[in-house]
Amino acid sequence: MVFILWILIFLGALILEMATATSLVSIWFCVGALCAMAAAALQLSFLWQSVIFFAASLLCLAAIRPMAAGYLRGNTIATNADRVIGSRTRLLKGIRPDGWGEVKINGVIWNAASSDGHPIAQQSLIEVVAIEGAKLIVRKIGD
Repeated sequence: MVFILWILIFLGALILEMATATSLVSIWFCVGALCAMAAAALQLSFLWQSVIFFAASLLCLAAIRPMAAGYLRGNTIATNADRVIGSRTRLLKGIRPDGWGEVKINGVIWNAASSDGHPIAQQSLIEVVAIEGAKLIVRKIGD
């Protein structure tokens, strides 16, 4: 009877995985259910079957997810915005601990945040070190 439970879990996880084709949502539970079925065939107790199911699922998750993460993140759109990294300019509006500043680069005004979390005064010379979403991460350089 327990064998049927593992078959149902396997089929449920497989159907869920097929419904979310490129998301890798439940494939590890399929592997865990197969391992638990093997444990059931060996007539191990339900407790051991459950332990094997969760252990195999977690191991599969730990092995597959990192490898597939780069492959699944295929919707990255190149925007050429990264060309502003390394640019140096002056802050139009100072960066405060409770808010972003503003900077103008190539005719575009960007929100700016400090890379180290410290405030930077207006008109300070800064360098762009990264982009996070629609704001630039900057660091103060010598005036």
